[in-house]
Amino acid sequence: MTIPCTLSVRIEHWPLAAPFHVSGHTVDAARVLVVALRSGQHRGRGEAAGVYYRAETPENMAEQIAAVRPQIERGISREALIGLLPAGGARNAVDAAMWSLAAQRCGMTVARLAGRARLRPLRTTFTVGVDTAPAMAEAARGYEGAVALKIKLDGNAADADRLLAIRAACPSVALSVDANQGWTQDHMRQMLPVMQHVGIDLLEQPLPVGEDECLESMRYPIRLAADESFQDLDDLASVARRYDVVNVKLDKCGGLTRALSLVSAIRERGRSVMVGCMPCTSLGVAPAYILGQLCDRIDLDGPCFLAEDRTPSFQYRDGYLFGPESPWGRDDALQHEAH
Repeated sequence: MTIPCTLSVRIEHWPLAAPFHVSGHTVDAARVLVVALRSGQHRGRGEAAGVYYRAETPENMAEQIAAVRPQIERGISREALIGLLPAGGARNAVDAAMWSLAAQRCGMTVARLAGRARLRPLRTTFTVGVDTAPAMAEAARGYEGAVALKIKLDGNAADADRLLAIRAACPSVALSVDANQGWTQDHMRQMLPVMQHVGIDLLEQPLPVGEDECLESMRYPIRLAADESFQDLDDLASVARRYDVVNVKLDKCGGLTRALSLVSAIRERGRSVMVGCMPCTSLGVAPAYILGQLCDRIDLDGPCFLAEDRTPSFQYRDGYLFGPESPWGRDDALQHEAH
């Protein structure tokens, strides 16, 4: 469906309740680009945080969109958008706004437009950022009702103590590890006994992009997930040889339209699919929540770190993610803006 429209962009700043640390990177706010597409009385919106390790910012994403504004405003399909903008946050924000606008014009939710009439709550992991072992254990305890935690580790000698402290604090919670490219092969081997002892069920992106070819010949007894190593379809052949699980993020692949096709391609390779997100508000989670209905593992806790989220917002209860009562797309939900 092509819809002539008027496009506008807005950069928003959403402070986090506390700084969040991963290997080599610290975040203190979700800085996001919000795209609005208006056609008559209808307005669709989409949000993107961009990919920090690709140096995406709200400013340069806005510049990307400005360069193709005339084509978008004349009206193009979501499929055509894939050829107009490269994979990344800019395309994700526009794609989400196009889904929302089309759904409103049809008088339905985006979920129904995407062929998902009913959305179920999703069991999600909750992320513990890199810190001292006692601080990480305390953060893990703070996720009341969580049934799965993702532990960020950075390749430091303290990694083992961090895992042991978290397992002692949360004896019955499922644990996975995300190294964000911060480990070496030696550190992987050194950490294996500890991870097996505490029951780690998944290790995400242990090695840097370009240094993970060794995984093709490594017999590692814990399932491995690709995040930074998988950006879009071109990466799938090599990723499928090295990893068991593929993390699809809309800011990486450029939107829900592309992501829906990636799920099918990943499954054809016999790999499991995870959906993740960057630090974002509930508006950024909305399309990922739809994708999550098709995925094996869910990591959509981005809004949990905010000091304040949009209203209405996604809710996190007993380890599950619940969509807001006012569905994205059918009306102008998730409207509260940052100060």
